[in-house]
Amino acid sequence: MTTVPGRSVPEGDTIRHHEVSDAFYRLLLGPTMVCSGGYWEDGEGLTETLDEAQERKLDRFVELAGAAGARRVLDVGCGWGTMLNRLTVVHGVEQAVGLTPSRTQEQFITGFGNPRISARVESWEDHTTQDLYDAAFCINALEQVVPSVLAPRERAERYRAFFSTVGAVLKPGARFVLHTMTAETLPVNGRLLEDLRFLRRADSPFHAGHIPHLHELAQAADGLFDVIEIVNERESFAVACRAWLHRLAQCRDVAVVLAGEEVVARFERCLGIFAYTLEDKFFNNFRVTIARR
Repeated sequence: MTTVPGRSVPEGDTIRHHEVSDAFYRLLLGPTMVCSGGYWEDGEGLTETLDEAQERKLDRFVELAGAAGARRVLDVGCGWGTMLNRLTVVHGVEQAVGLTPSRTQEQFITGFGNPRISARVESWEDHTTQDLYDAAFCINALEQVVPSVLAPRERAERYRAFFSTVGAVLKPGARFVLHTMTAETLPVNGRLLEDLRFLRRADSPFHAGHIPHLHELAQAADGLFDVIEIVNERESFAVACRAWLHRLAQCRDVAVVLAGEEVVARFERCLGIFAYTLEDKFFNNFRVTIARR
């Protein structure tokens, strides 16, 4: 595998999100190490088929992107590299390039020993290439693109920059599949307000930036991409959160040894918040398939 040094990710940012070990994340997320909603079939067990549900989801994304057999594919916010590995091992992609802010994740991906994967500790803002991609993915990483403190106009500019940057490295007609949370405009009660503040804290396990509204993304991509489909999959993400909570409860003693009581408690609260806000339709989780013009 080729690893290429990033140019703009500060060292502190590469490790802040991963204050706990890969062993803890494997305990929580399962061997697939995918942190997004899965595709369960009727009658399947919540935790027993967690990995199959995640792989089924990734395979569907590959199908939507037309990425099977492609020469070169990009994954923005590639996590622990499960999609990169599956693209090359299962779907015949010649080269899969992943961007991550985490050196921990880069090292994990290196452990695959897969020469068809290139992992880069690099921001999407700095990624350029003359060798354009045939397809791209961004699986629940767009939530980190815009800091929550930005004003609406600044947020719009940053989302526009994101879609412009990704579009610039894609071939004309190439598809880009996003999985991203969005927020609804609903009355906010005291509990919800407190929980949203917790999600934005620096010590929140899945510290999020601005959770966009769908119209913000539509405006940002307008003129750059054509919309193929938009599907709201909030239920599948809520189910995944419940599955992770169940796994954590089953192995809590081991989790505490790996990460400490305080960290485990923060994960439990964070996952519980995401589960109920998706179930109560405050948050959505959209699967968006678009094609570069």
